[in-house]
Amino acid sequence: MIDLDNLKAWASLKVSFELDGKKRISGNNLFNLLDNIMIYGSISSAASKLGFSYRYAWGLIKEAENAIGLQLVEKQPGGYAGGGTSLTSEGKELLSHYKPFIEELDSQLHRFSNKIAKTERQPSGEITTNSKKPSRNLLLASTMEPVEAGLLDLLESTFYQYSNILLRHIAVGSGRALEIAREGRVDIVLTHAPKLEEQFMSEGWGTKRVPLMDNDYILVGPLSDPAKLKSSNNKGVTELFKQIAFSKSNFLSRGDQSGTHLREQEIWENTGIVPVGNWYLVSPGVAGNLGILHLAAEKEAYTLVDKVSYLLARNNDNITIFASKENAISIRDQKLLNNIFALIVVNPERVPNVNYQDADIFVQWLQKEGKNIIAGFGDEKLGESLFTLVEDNY
Repeated sequence: MIDLDNLKAWASLKVSFELDGKKRISGNNLFNLLDNIMIYGSISSAASKLGFSYRYAWGLIKEAENAIGLQLVEKQPGGYAGGGTSLTSEGKELLSHYKPFIEELDSQLHRFSNKIAKTERQPSGEITTNSKKPSRNLLLASTMEPVEAGLLDLLESTFYQYSNILLRHIAVGSGRALEIAREGRVDIVLTHAPKLEEQFMSEGWGTKRVPLMDNDYILVGPLSDPAKLKSSNNKGVTELFKQIAFSKSNFLSRGDQSGTHLREQEIWENTGIVPVGNWYLVSPGVAGNLGILHLAAEKEAYTLVDKVSYLLARNNDNITIFASKENAISIRDQKLLNNIFALIVVNPERVPNVNYQDADIFVQWLQKEGKNIIAGFGDEKLGESLFTLVEDNY
């Protein structure tokens, strides 16, 4: 019989790798380090973000490289402090394989712990009276932006203090988040892909969709402005996309069916142009919009990202904004740059293992208390809120 008291420990499960049958290294530390190197373009910045020393971080990478016989990182000119570090193609590929693996492992442990908690009973079918009640938990598949900004961590910890319900998340693109929900692996999704959300709801996968907050999209690009967008007075984002295509200036796409990628595709559809050619760069393996911003700076490319990622990025000296909702010249452009995040509770009739009761408690808490956290998030560090409440739903 499984001891329910041990289920809490599963949340801290760590993955490690054995090198040459002797030494073990932390897989969690290695891949978190690689992920942050991709975002910040620097080993020292990535190490600082994770609370590692530079010596430990560099040693961890060299040990892994020696063990697997592949180069994972490479030095590069430029970067945030005159020089930087990026992942090699092998490093990016290794990271792209690891993420789905750890997400799947995390999800399966979550589902198994829920199953054990529900079925740990006496032969008579009655709950064992001397067993301690396991902690309640929820799993959410979230788009990257609230995770990268730190908002989701804050909401999770505050909600836990309020309810004693442990909310954890998987950070993926919106399209993948909804796929994970269809697979029955999460209780809630937080996405910013309206068309996919509408399809998800119409197919009966969700019981309620709550538009929660917004954070505008912006078109950014290099200060050198090869497409001459700055000279295009009173042109909206659709016309600017056309100008980029006509000039064959580099444009970087996430290409991963995330909410940002889907909105980019929608803008291209409005231009009547199918973006193809050497100038149209697709990078589905890059981690979120922070990673895309860093790569755009390297490639001197234009790209569509959310404003929060731009504010949080450290390479804004190399990239500037060319279109935003504030300077949109038409209602159509305003809508194209509007970026609404919605919370969806998975339907227990489609996915029987869903913890619907606690998911509903979380939604109600957001609408009463959590909204204050969202409304003020970013004020202290940046002097402005990073997300705006969708007031109609409060």
